[in-house]
Amino acid sequence: MHLRQKISQLTVRGLNIGSRTIIMFLLRDLPDQECLQRLKARYPQMDVESIRAIMCLIRTTHDVTDGFERFLAKHGLSHGRFAIMMYLNRNPETPVNQTHLAEAYGVSKATITGLIDGLERDAMVERLPDPADRRASLVRLAPAGQSFLAGFLPDHFRCVATMMAGLDSTDRANLMALLGRVRAGLDQVLEQADSCAHNPPPKSPAA
Repeated sequence: MHLRQKISQLTVRGLNIGSRTIIMFLLRDLPDQECLQRLKARYPQMDVESIRAIMCLIRTTHDVTDGFERFLAKHGLSHGRFAIMMYLNRNPETPVNQTHLAEAYGVSKATITGLIDGLERDAMVERLPDPADRRASLVRLAPAGQSFLAGFLPDHFRCVATMMAGLDSTDRANLMALLGRVRAGLDQVLEQADSCAHNPPPKSPAA
């Protein structure tokens, strides 16, 4: 296939992580078995089935996330705004410290502040003074935010149920267990990466 055609099949996605944006390039059509076998001939360390599985996982994660964000956008929401509203909806009458929200989602305080500013302008949330810290503020769902979720969430939950309808309860339990094992493997990789970062290879002696 011509290079230009290959490039046209790429999906470009920006992931916002804290204050960073990570650009991901994802092929719409994943490499087939023959292509992967050719790669394995060049790189014997490659486990073809592991590569196929992780590519399928990444592809599916992208598609689910993309569909979710498109659904939210039709209702005037971003993923970040929705995540905050859902967290506050756990106990709608109980205000939450903004710092706690940032820690809960692993993002910067500035990111949370920006999202809450927008939600407050739209009357979805309200800020309250923090009696324990004059410098801080608490946030909770405003009546309009609670009303919005009451109308929005039934449709959202129906969509999730439709997406997962092809899996029975055993399938779903197995899926969660398998994903937990993948996360455990990821933790090992990250630990190894951190170890390498703390022990950089020695520099070559000057010629």
